[in-house]
Amino acid sequence: MINNQKNILICTFFFLSFLLSSKSFAIEQSKIENKKISDLPVFITSIENINANLIGIIGGKGMKNEIGKSKNFLKRYTDNFVEKGIAFYLFPNANSDTKASYPRRISEDRIGRLNELVKYISNINDKPIFIIGFSRGAVDAGFYAKKYPDNISGIILASGIYKNDSNKAKNFSMEKIIGKKIKVDTLVVHHEKDLCRVTKYKYAKSFFKKLKAPKKSLLNYTGGTGTGRECGPYHHHGFEGIELKVANDIAEWINQK
Repeated sequence: MINNQKNILICTFFFLSFLLSSKSFAIEQSKIENKKISDLPVFITSIENINANLIGIIGGKGMKNEIGKSKNFLKRYTDNFVEKGIAFYLFPNANSDTKASYPRRISEDRIGRLNELVKYISNINDKPIFIIGFSRGAVDAGFYAKKYPDNISGIILASGIYKNDSNKAKNFSMEKIIGKKIKVDTLVVHHEKDLCRVTKYKYAKSFFKKLKAPKKSLLNYTGGTGTGRECGPYHHHGFEGIELKVANDIAEWINQK
């Protein structure tokens, strides 16, 4: 009888522990509606206890819909960041009519709006803030880090824009936006088989080698598949087939800070 009671108490303890643990890791979806940041909502994915904050900036035309929909791997694998204790904020365009062209990504308006989001996050928690820019989004991340290095803990350049001969992109490479020195920790994430003409791996590797930063790391990949457009989300450029590993590796880097 005593043993049975003891076993019941032990089972009850572990059941309650499981419930508490499950509650603390329950993923929550919310949004910010702040005109200083955007006419569009900022979608947030988080849990109760976090280690860090991550602002995600997608490439192409940017985030310009009211529901936060995107095929970008950052959006599709947001939960993987959150499960590692990282709150994820999806940065939108100014409104649904505005496209995030290269020049606009370094405009005073866009960088000012991004800074408003950084300030908002700083006011709600004291955890480090990182910015991850995918493809064209690297332009935003790099430019912001050069202008406001004291406001963030680091940047991640995923499939970023590097040396190229494109009329639209050649003046927005990381070599020109960041140069050879930056004051924040920097992670370069790139696929060695990236076939997008403005994001070639050899230039990403060269940029990383020359870059001086407090701390810098390079994550390079060779696996996965390429079934879509060369500069799209479903190709090596978008880490197709290895998205989960890439997301987990980025989260590990952030959590080491």
